[in-house]
Amino acid sequence: MFEMISPRLRIFADEGHYYSDARGHLNPIVKVLWNALSEEERIQIYGKWVTCFERASTIEGADIYLLTLYWKYYVERNRVQLAHEAAKRARLAGKRLVVMSEGDFIANLPFSNAVLFERSTYRSRRHQNGNLIFAMPAFISEYLSLYAGGKLQLRAKGSKPVIGFCGQADGNWLDFLRREAANRARWVSYRLGLRDWEPPPFEPTRFRRNILLRLAESNLVETNFLLRRRYRAGYWNPNKDPFHPTRIEFVQNILNTDYTVCIRGGGNFSQRFYETLCLGRIPIFIDTDCILPYDHLVDYSEFIVRIEPHEVPYIAEKVADFHASLSRQRFRDLQYECRRLWQEYLSSDGFYQNFHRHPIN
Repeated sequence: MFEMISPRLRIFADEGHYYSDARGHLNPIVKVLWNALSEEERIQIYGKWVTCFERASTIEGADIYLLTLYWKYYVERNRVQLAHEAAKRARLAGKRLVVMSEGDFIANLPFSNAVLFERSTYRSRRHQNGNLIFAMPAFISEYLSLYAGGKLQLRAKGSKPVIGFCGQADGNWLDFLRREAANRARWVSYRLGLRDWEPPPFEPTRFRRNILLRLAESNLVETNFLLRRRYRAGYWNPNKDPFHPTRIEFVQNILNTDYTVCIRGGGNFSQRFYETLCLGRIPIFIDTDCILPYDHLVDYSEFIVRIEPHEVPYIAEKVADFHASLSRQRFRDLQYECRRLWQEYLSSDGFYQNFHRHPIN
């Protein structure tokens, strides 16, 4: 298990931002700082990362001025002005305001002097409007414990790479036409100011399908694809049963292949990317102008097959060449390293224990 000692960051957050309708939107760092539990109890509930933060009583005495709630709350409750005021106070104190944004949507902060952490972001906007943007992982459960008895299931290297994908990437021409029309309607609504959140630049389901078909038609690779017409094969439950048959099929598809194709959906990130690494498999990451967490510290080229948009026509050749470059021992070692990358930087413990390594100020 990954262990490290991190310096404690002193965090200031405005208590006045917490309204009665803010339940579920409280920033996780603020949540553990305000929770009236002993440190041992907080570690049991939240994980070891809670030891990396302590509460500051003033902005001036803090290392970080953190926006109290997730960005979505301020937007959807018409309280963006509170964030504006916090950004101004941070600037007067000689600090940046740190904002966290969850979900598929782009934050598009309407003020400057902020450090934004979000899952769905664009590399080309990293310094937009005088702000600095870092990626935040899609936090997932410990899949190895849930689905594999806590033990990494290693695969031996075969002559061809075996590539998997299980997810929404199918439909007839009417399905794709309907989805495309819906996305265009969202863009019209967004540009007219009738929609808060920026839609994706293209309809992602067809984009996924086209890439997967290129792989399936190549004799350079073997594929194991389960293409769904609907998200989660139509299963939707707020509790998201981790042992529902569709979830078991999804996980087994990753475990039974060498590589998994990781492509954006509605947001410009792939949760499958983190699930693949967690299970010790190698992601084929389709880079749609993405930022990956800790890309200023981690050389992702050592762990993944990255495909730029202009390389999509040659994706099978790229994967086959990568696979051929690995010895049997290196292929085995890489599975351990992918798993370790998730533990050390992309799990909740790893991400927050390294949080001080972001050049925030």
